Amino acid sequence: MTRGSPFAGLTERELRRRSDRLQDYLDAWGDLTSRDVGASGPRRLLEFAVDAPGQELNVEVELVYREYYSRGARGRWDIAKYTYEYLDVRRRHRLAYHLHDVHGRPMVPHAHCDPNHDPAEEEGRGHLRAMLYDLREVHEIFMRFYASGLSPDCSTFLPLVVDRSS
Repeated sequence: MTRGSPFAGLTERELRRRSDRLQDYLDAWGDLTSRDVGASGPRRLLEFAVDAPGQELNVEVELVYREYYSRGARGRWDIAKYTYEYLDVRRRHRLAYHLHDVHGRPMVPHAHCDPNHDPAEEEGRGHLRAMLYDLREVHEIFMRFYASGLSPDCSTFLPLVVDRSS
């Protein structure tokens, strides 16, 4: 990752603070569960799941945010990949933003948009172009869809083309 990235070389304290701040931020949007797995090992997962609207009402939207880190130089945590997922439960519509290796290319930001999502299909139909996002940015995108009652327009995404020749 590049310098200035929210994911570059975080100390233990910075990563804990990130987790705490994200929990505080996401808690207002529904029923939040979170976990931090692997703090003492070489790999770590921060996971946040929100069921909206919460408060024992029927779930309309499920949000799952996962950030995977690896311990890098000097014991700092570097992002290894992320998956940010939005599922409109009523409409079975999924929008996801991911950062991970694709077709041998390292750390490719991309999206998945599935208007008739099959929960058994983890990756979705295909990789679509996207940019590198922070969790808060993606959450705002997801909440705009939820608040509007509209589904994402999958036709606005371009296919991801990964050059495999170089």
